[in-house]
Amino acid sequence: MAVAAIKWRVHERVEEIIWYGDTHNDASLMWKGVSYAHGKDRLGQPIVWSGSCLHHQKDQSYPQLKRYLIWMMETLRTLLVTPVERVCLIMDLSDHSNANMDWPFVKTFIKFLEAYYPECLGLCVVYNGPWWFSGVWKLISPLLDPVVASKVQFASKPDALLKFVDPQELLESRGGLDKYAYEYVKPQAEENKLMFDTEGRQAASTALDKVREQFVQATREWTDAKEGGDDDAFARASRERKELSDKYRLAAKEKDKYTRARHFYTRTGVLADGKVDWSKVQRHKE
Repeated sequence: MAVAAIKWRVHERVEEIIWYGDTHNDASLMWKGVSYAHGKDRLGQPIVWSGSCLHHQKDQSYPQLKRYLIWMMETLRTLLVTPVERVCLIMDLSDHSNANMDWPFVKTFIKFLEAYYPECLGLCVVYNGPWWFSGVWKLISPLLDPVVASKVQFASKPDALLKFVDPQELLESRGGLDKYAYEYVKPQAEENKLMFDTEGRQAASTALDKVREQFVQATREWTDAKEGGDDDAFARASRERKELSDKYRLAAKEKDKYTRARHFYTRTGVLADGKVDWSKVQRHKE
């Protein structure tokens, strides 16, 4: 699976998508807010709100939609803060109609979840589905991996969402206290100037490579100690490996500054210096 995922990333030019960011996305997808992250669920997972009524298959080409999906999933990874490794997807089917169905996209999304972004989904809540959606679910569920299917929950009313989301984190339009409403923030002049700092990028790459080599060596020592039954050596190697894992994560984030375009969540201040703060955009009732 890992080799297939790497080949896919090369074929789909994922690094190029990361480099150019949302500036190369279809503008209608960004302005409408077909999908956006905001707040966190009761498990601390970032919430992705996806309003199906805003999506129409003919509004953009399939390649553009696929590019947007890859950009969105790659961007969500920057909003994960250790130890959280997954997101909560709320598929809002309010005002959904047959005109919003897009089977090619559904199949692509399922494929991405199973093959290229495994275990990135912690929870999926299908909210306020129309009466006929149960029939659609019977068609979709067999396509899902059993692990993915087990994470799907249904909520028909705002009160049901409170089982998964705290009132302070739930949008007011869905029965919560957060008055936030999505509004796209356009790219700013020179926001990506660091990406053209070749010396800085090289230094960040070198630092990342060094930590990677140290981590690989520590992993060898960790496995050797485990196989050799040396409990003390195993404990030391475990601590060192954990420390190097944290260093590697920070080094990767540092390199990101030179290889990843700024995006909506950096412009709004939600993501800054590797920290995520949804209060920057949340607006609660007084």
